[in-house]
Amino acid sequence: MRSILWILPFFITSGIYAQQNFASISFGTSIPLGAYAKTGDLSSNGYASPGGAIKFDAGYFPVSYLGIGGSFAFGSNYALRDSMLSDMFRYLETHAQSPLVIPQDAEVLYGTGFWNYISLFMGPHFSLRPSRRLYLDLRAMAGVSILRPPGQDLRVSFDETEIFSRVSTNSIAFGFTAGGGMRFKLNDALAIKLGVDYFRSRSRFDFNFDLSRGMLEEIPDLASDLLIETLELSAGLAYSF
Repeated sequence: MRSILWILPFFITSGIYAQQNFASISFGTSIPLGAYAKTGDLSSNGYASPGGAIKFDAGYFPVSYLGIGGSFAFGSNYALRDSMLSDMFRYLETHAQSPLVIPQDAEVLYGTGFWNYISLFMGPHFSLRPSRRLYLDLRAMAGVSILRPPGQDLRVSFDETEIFSRVSTNSIAFGFTAGGGMRFKLNDALAIKLGVDYFRSRSRFDFNFDLSRGMLEEIPDLASDLLIETLELSAGLAYSF
């Protein structure tokens, strides 16, 4: 009973100040989690390192506390080049039809890039306003994510042997995000916005290989089915209306 009486003034105070709709832009970092950050398995690991994120968020509050949130976000994570190349060599050597050993002095042209993902989400947005300047936000949203794996343009040449690789491109998948943050008003229109969000989706793509030793030899494609998870820390500006 005492705990209820202690919390009650907080909600009463929050209700004194009306909610305001907002739109915001934020920039921050994208930290890979779980299998997305691991190395050692091309079929289920992402080889991802910390990158950046840009978020366009909005909230509409038809009633106090509870509203509808929306988010359009872009994230990018750099792929760990050396680890991916080493594991690609291992896969090639163990899946060639006849014995294959890639020498250390082989001519290697290899370009990898970034994981990129774009997300469009909507869902419930819960907000409290304990003071005239401060908003506390919680939200959970779901929608569509477009994910692009890092390009794996590989060419290896040695002893009249040539190896090429590439990956299939974009995949579209269901995505989910949940998080919270705060907005601190600078004036009637602008506020500083800080946020922490968990992002989750799934990427499916294939590694394709070509091996030529005077004639083409078939190397099985490698299917990758990967859970994408990141923690996004962001800061930006919100416009209240």
